[in-house]
Amino acid sequence: MSEIDMTAADRFMKKISDFYDGLGYPVVWEDAGSERQLEIQFKSESGYFVTATLLADGNDIIIKDEWGRAQKIKATKGNLEMIKGWSEER
Repeated sequence: MSEIDMTAADRFMKKISDFYDGLGYPVVWEDAGSERQLEIQFKSESGYFVTATLLADGNDIIIKDEWGRAQKIKATKGNLEMIKGWSEER
């Protein structure tokens, strides 16, 4: 997919992927038919690994955790910085 064909959500998820990959976090892209999703694995303060899954939904992003909770956010710079901030909280 070229940069021109990418939606705002695609560009948002690519920036997240590049950021966490650059920090050495396990980042996995999965392609389920027409849906692509990005999984990022974190080590929590308790020592357990947790996974955040990001899915594109039009120009929005759905963030899911491994317990089935989901939140829809806009693909904005503020939300990009929020997700990048997860690396500092872990």
